[in-house]
Amino acid sequence: MNLSINMGSLQSFQRGLREAPEYTDQVLLSAMTEATLLLQREWQERLPRASGLTASSITSDVASTPAGVLGIVGSSQPSALFVELGTRPHMPPVAAIEPWVRAVLGIREPKDVKRVAFLVARKIAEEGTPAQRPMARAAQATEGQIVAMFERAADQVAKYLEGAAS
Repeated sequence: MNLSINMGSLQSFQRGLREAPEYTDQVLLSAMTEATLLLQREWQERLPRASGLTASSITSDVASTPAGVLGIVGSSQPSALFVELGTRPHMPPVAAIEPWVRAVLGIREPKDVKRVAFLVARKIAEEGTPAQRPMARAAQATEGQIVAMFERAADQVAKYLEGAAS
């Protein structure tokens, strides 16, 4: 995700990191936390659901490092990547599709679940799966809000520095 922020905001952060590094770091941590939580929620809401396992695996974290404040939003489930980018044709394990067949298609009879899961797996073997891009769509949808969060943070740092200079 690439964000564009105005030069005045960048200058406020640069000055803040020189003149009030602890305060500026706290303001940046707060803005980054707000931004990553927003992106996490939006990604989770856009993710197609069967069991909810992939959505619940999406987490965010923020850290202050010597290089700056770092925000990460990610998933521990490989399925998040498959949903985001799609897959090439391949034969997935039928057992991995069975929970989806029960949850999404509502099929309960064990023999029917296995049969339908096999048919779905065979279709994936022929065509792969399409990219659905829930993370990319979440990033695009929240870009303006996230830029505004950091611009407000820059204004907060600038006002703090003005007060300290008086």
